[in-house]
This record gives sequence, structure tokens and C-alpha cells, in this order.
Amino acid sequence: MNAITFDRPLMGEPMLPRTTYRTRSRFGTFLIAAGLAQADAEGLDEGVATGFYADRAAGVVVTATSCDRPLFFDECEALAQFMQLDLVLLRFDPLQGASFDVLLNGSPHWLCRFLAWRRDGGDIWLVPAQASGPFFRLNGEGLVPFEGAPYENGYERYAGIIRAIERPSFEGEF
Repeated sequence: MNAITFDRPLMGEPMLPRTTYRTRSRFGTFLIAAGLAQADAEGLDEGVATGFYADRAAGVVVTATSCDRPLFFDECEALAQFMQLDLVLLRFDPLQGASFDVLLNGSPHWLCRFLAWRRDGGDIWLVPAQASGPFFRLNGEGLVPFEGAPYENGYERYAGIIRAIERPSFEGEF
């Protein structure tokens, strides 16, 4: 097995910036809630500490940062191109909560400003912060795009959105 280094060549600094504790806690619970990792899985702690978790079986890599848009796009594009997987970037802001950016494998364009949405016990969905756009279901099988919304009305949309501001959990309450 080849070791993957995330240090920038010739500079020696990490390719992925270190994340804050609050961002790491949301990142870990998001991976578990999405079904990409188990709480006792090997490599989860290391992945959470580095802000990077790849699941080749699901065909997705998930990264986390507390940087604002558009920071971190170049590093994630290089990572997605190297890994040849879909990429989900969790951005955590202590006041705004968690939002997500998606880069599909082979696409040059980012899909930005998605929110986590979930019914109690259901899969994690990434829904657009605005009313229109693609919807993505994320689970152990990967990132699956959908045209239609997973909710029926505005109340269900609002009730299922998880920002994880105060509590790091991504468990659905709706």
C-alpha cells in the first residue's frame, strides 16, 4: 500500500489546514450519522483529526474546514482529482452552523451552500440553502443526486434542517 502524504511539495506545510475542535466534533458525528463510518471504526479518529475521510466503497471523500468560501476550494479540487471520488466539504461556522459544498467526480464546478436535512432515523440529505437546485442523499452507498426534494412542504424542510450550531449531532429530530 502506498502512503499518501498531504504535505505540499517543497513547502512542507500540510495541504489541508488544521481544523478547530468544534469543526472536528461536527465532522466526526456527520461521518457517523451519514453511515460512512462507525464510532469504533479504525481510522476514524485519524480522519477526524486531519479533517479528511475517504470511503472508496461509497465513492466519496469528505473534508471539513472552518474557512469561509472560496477558501479551501483549490486544495479540495486537487484532492478530488487525485482520489477520483465525489467530494463533500463540510464548512462549520460557530454562528451560521454547518453548510456543505459538493464537487462531483470529473466536474469542474462546485455546488455550494447545501444544508444537512434528515428525518428521524433516515439518511442524511444535502439540500440547497435556497429553494431550488439538486438534492443529494449521502449514506454508506455514496453520494446520490436527486431532482426532487426529500420533503413534501416548507414545514418539513425547516423541521428537518440540521445546522449543528449548539449540538454537534446530526441526528434527525423530525
